[in-house]
Order: sequence, then structure tokens, then C-alpha cells
Amino acid sequence: MSYTKAFIKAYERSLEVHYRYFYDDFNEYGNKEARQAIYFIGGIGGVPGQIRFAFPSIIKYFGTDIYIRSLSLKEFSAKEMIFNKYTLENMDKRREKIVADLNGMGEKYQSITIVASSNGFYDFLYAYAGLSRQVLSKSELIWCAVAPDHFEATRWEGFFYRINGFTKDGHRWFAFPNANWLEAFNPELKLTHQWKFQGIKKTFYKYDLEFRFRCLGLWWGYTSVDCFNAMLSYMIKKSVYPINMKSYILVATNDGYWQGKTKNDIERHLNRYLSRKQAIYKPSSHLWLLMPEHISQLLSLRGS
Repeated sequence: MSYTKAFIKAYERSLEVHYRYFYDDFNEYGNKEARQAIYFIGGIGGVPGQIRFAFPSIIKYFGTDIYIRSLSLKEFSAKEMIFNKYTLENMDKRREKIVADLNGMGEKYQSITIVASSNGFYDFLYAYAGLSRQVLSKSELIWCAVAPDHFEATRWEGFFYRINGFTKDGHRWFAFPNANWLEAFNPELKLTHQWKFQGIKKTFYKYDLEFRFRCLGLWWGYTSVDCFNAMLSYMIKKSVYPINMKSYILVATNDGYWQGKTKNDIERHLNRYLSRKQAIYKPSSHLWLLMPEHISQLLSLRGS
């Protein structure tokens, strides 16, 4: 029996009623007249406000006299359902916006740190050839939570597709649950993270960073392996690489999206796309890699 209509209704309601700390469209921060700037590119399902999760580390290393802008398009708004976002036309719009934003920032700021989260790196890769020499000469790349350029099929797709799935533009979409007890199946299914650092304790919730909706007593998110793979393949085929700019990379060694690939596999992947890089590996899952002390350690590479 399919409960797709009930799931979509719960998704729509969640967009209207739930409060989230970082999942929003607020895309500009700081001092526009500063000398240095940060440009944030979110990954699949990402939104501009996610950059605020990194603010404690950013302020520690850059100070407060900085301008921060996130890639922002109405087609990828936090208020838009994910299955309406990912089309080839919209991927081209993302590229055009990244090129326009960064080339404009290159004319104004003395230094630019480009922060790509997860699959957002491939958006930057697609835009790279359109960037001016001026912006490239003063830019560096931060890639947090390295993501693969292709998602492996999951045996759970068929199961959940029968419960809440549908097909849109030839792509199969289904909702998957998040709960801490599901971590044994995939570390990315964990709902919360208990953070401890130098005597500080805090609980982080996935639904504050990534969009999840409540239905049948659980938190859910919609995904489409074949749609996301089609978008990634389209961008990569039209990209120029390896990227020749200073790059600092944060990698999770317990990342559920890598399907158990080895560190050597990931290093070969990085070598394909980046020629000047330094990487830090942490025993973490994909999302919970982005803890303040990990981001701080990554930023500290800039001075090494």
C-alpha cells in the first residue's frame, strides 16, 4: 500500500510550520566593505543558511571583519520541495549564478575563500572554467565533507518506493527515515549527534541542518539516486579539471555515501579533480564531520 499522498502532505506542512536553525535562505552576512570574503556553495539539498553552522570556526580564524555570501537561487529555496529543484536547466542556472557571483566578488575583494559543502564541489567544478583569472588569482577552496561524484544504488529504494515513492521526469523518488537506531544500517541515518569538546556538551539535530519532515512518528527526507546521478554526470561531463588552486579538504572515513570505499579510493578521487590540495581525514559520518573543532583544524591548514 502506498502512502505517498500522506508523505507529500506532511512534507508540505513541515515547510510551513517547523522552525529550523540553519535551514533557510538567509544568504548574506558581515561587512560588504571588508577586504576578505567567503562564498558558500551548498551540496544536494543544501541552502544558504547552512553556512552559519560554521560561524564559530570562521570567526575564530577570520575575525568578524569579513563578508560572507552564499549561493542563492529561488529555484533552490528552502521553501521549495527537493524534487522540484533538480533539473538540468536548474543546474545550468546554478553554474551561471556561481560564475556571476564570484567574478563580481573578484573585482571587489582582496581574498576569497570558496567553501563547497559535500556535492556542492561539483557545482563549483562546473563553474570553474567560467571564472576570471582575477578571481582565481585571489581565491582558495575549502571542501568540507567530500562526497562522491556518483551514488551507488541502495537495496532500500524498492522497499520505500512502494510505501511513499513516485516518479517525476523519469526519476524515482522515495522518502527514507532518520532515527538513531538506524545508524547500524547506515551512519547517515542517525538523527542526532552528541558533541563533546573541551568540557562542552551539545546535542545537534539533523533536521536543523538538512530538511526533514515528520510523518508516521519518524523524521523523513526525500531522495532520488538516479536523479542526483544524472545531475552530477551532466555537470562533470561539461567540466574542466583538475582544478589548479589551493584546496583544503575535510574527509569523513565513516561516510555512508562512500559505501565503504577505502582511504586510497578517496585519495584517487581527490587526485582526479584537484592538483594542489591538503586533506584531513576524520573518523566520522558525512554530516557530523562538520563539528567546530574539525572545521577549525581544516582552516588552520591555510597558514601551514
